Amino acid sequence: MKIVLVEWAAYPLYRNKVVDGRVVRCGLGRMLDSMRRHDPGLPVDVIVVINGAANEAKPSADAPAQPGLRGKLQQLVERQRQKRVEHRLRTYAELKSKYPFVEAVHFRDNEGQDFGAYDFGYQLLQQQGHDGDVLFMNSSVSGPHEHGWLLKYRGQFRRHPNVGLCGIALNSHDTSDGDGPFAPHVQSYFLYTNMKVLGHAIGPRLFSADVRDKLDVIRHGEIGVSERVLDAGYSITSSAFPEFAYRRGDPWAIPWGDLRYSRRLRLPVNTI
Repeated sequence: MKIVLVEWAAYPLYRNKVVDGRVVRCGLGRMLDSMRRHDPGLPVDVIVVINGAANEAKPSADAPAQPGLRGKLQQLVERQRQKRVEHRLRTYAELKSKYPFVEAVHFRDNEGQDFGAYDFGYQLLQQQGHDGDVLFMNSSVSGPHEHGWLLKYRGQFRRHPNVGLCGIALNSHDTSDGDGPFAPHVQSYFLYTNMKVLGHAIGPRLFSADVRDKLDVIRHGEIGVSERVLDAGYSITSSAFPEFAYRRGDPWAIPWGDLRYSRRLRLPVNTI
């Protein structure tokens, strides 16, 4: 089992994210600590991909150099920033020795954001000849909080016939820019699948759209991957509603919308 775990280089290792007024305790360091404490129930190798590392390491060009004392102060600020960045990148590089299940740590730019990093990991897995299950996940997820957490998702992935993609929750519509069209998809912060499905439904590139902004990433990445999986005849499912699996043309038998923001359901958000 392979996990492609994505982090944004500017984030601290331990952070809190607020989703609809609820605090999600997350971050790459916190997640790796939790993975060390809680047996996944399966042998696992983790590939860490640090997004935006190349951007962070570049000298700041926000303003032209200033003469005299102002210029010296500007240089001092930039040196201090570079030292912080170098320390953070060293910390990331040391994760492989700190956590025995971390197979490798890779650094890249931020092209394609999370889905660009997922695709980067997918390319690595193809080069390795990996032919088993794979989980794409980002550091905004909280947990794991129990032993056997990954085995639970393998079980959900195999619970219904011909499942191609499994996650924490499903969305019914494209809500990236207001009330969009019906576009059922697995939320992108946690995508469990396998290489056979990806080879059949997705092909050699997980995400190769000409990305201009976050909305493109959502529509071509998060929604687009689920659409291609559905178009290939597979179904999608989630742990939030384990009895439900959606296949193209089926009735949508669970609540509509982005379920992270449903105060009525009060589902666990971004939590494994």
